[in-house]
Amino acid sequence: MSALELRTRLRDGTAIVIAVIVPVTLATLFGLALGGDDPPLRATVGFVDLDHGEFPASVRREVLASEELKGAVTLRDLPGEEQARRALDAGEIGSAIVFPAGFSQSVGAGRGGDVAVLTSPESPLAGVVAGAVVDRISAVVDARTLAVHAVLLAGVPGERVKELVERNGAAGPALTLAEDPLSGGKVDLSVYYGSGMAALFAFFVVGASFRGLLTERKLGTLDRIRAGPVAAWVPVAGKGVVGFGLGVVSVCVCWASSTLIFGTTWGDPVAVFAVLVAHVLAAAAITMLVASRVRTDAQADGVIMVVSFVAAFFGGSLVPLYDLPEPLRAVALLTPNGWTSTALTELAGAGAAGSVGAVAGPIGVLCAIALAAGGTAVAGFRKGLLL
Repeated sequence: MSALELRTRLRDGTAIVIAVIVPVTLATLFGLALGGDDPPLRATVGFVDLDHGEFPASVRREVLASEELKGAVTLRDLPGEEQARRALDAGEIGSAIVFPAGFSQSVGAGRGGDVAVLTSPESPLAGVVAGAVVDRISAVVDARTLAVHAVLLAGVPGERVKELVERNGAAGPALTLAEDPLSGGKVDLSVYYGSGMAALFAFFVVGASFRGLLTERKLGTLDRIRAGPVAAWVPVAGKGVVGFGLGVVSVCVCWASSTLIFGTTWGDPVAVFAVLVAHVLAAAAITMLVASRVRTDAQADGVIMVVSFVAAFFGGSLVPLYDLPEPLRAVALLTPNGWTSTALTELAGAGAAGSVGAVAGPIGVLCAIALAAGGTAVAGFRKGLLL
């Protein structure tokens, strides 16, 4: 059944057109017309200093002196964490760094310390900057903590440890930011539209196979197949396997063409592939659910088209999620496209630092959508497709 379905799809040209030519062409056109760095390239980071020690002061100096951050990042002093949260919710800042009281003293004594980071999905650039700063803070704190412990293990008296800490600047350590703290915050818009077209056309590619079941039922072909020694589930599984396989090929071709044509990266290849496969699985389950509920192949075409474009629009496949109003960004998480767009944007922004673990949540949600929709579809196949 799978071999027959694949030969049919390749012979009539639908597989090549829907899976490759149309999505790659649209992704390329969108990328050429709208490609470029993902705005905004300016961000405001809140700075909460409850410590009032030398450590936060050194962090401030390094941030303000960083050539990479000049003109792109503004520090805004805030009196407390609660005020920072309110400013974050109001959109006045994109992220915040919070130094707790006694932080410098704790680091100087070798006890380490934690710096809080508040972020907002509305300003990914500010979140990247705050994360880069805190990563460097953590590295310095760890180094100072190990140094103090080494001195203590050497049997140096407590007063002498304090003197050495103060003399060597452990209470006010040097902090050097990464070479380009903004590198992870830039996502080329060609990535958005390339991944968006891949996510959109995955529905059409897999939907064509399940639509074929309805066509064969109408023509009587399905009954003739069942007249032979074939289990009832074989036609559904055979077409489903081909639809899923062509869907995976389609999204991977979009990915490869985007990378080759625009010279951009979607992030860690293993993680990107896992997200794309999970999306195709969810799309296959949803289109199978549609096929189990409609009466004719024409109805299937209409419903699949509506579902595909609604999921694409609200899920960030046609319009980047940050351009949508807040209520629509919440709606996006009800669609597989929303989770796919979120995961791929995070991977593209993280670059080589991304991994499957970083997008395990979206992948898990996509698999859950596939399980729920697929299970409901199988339970509802009572229109001559299984029985």
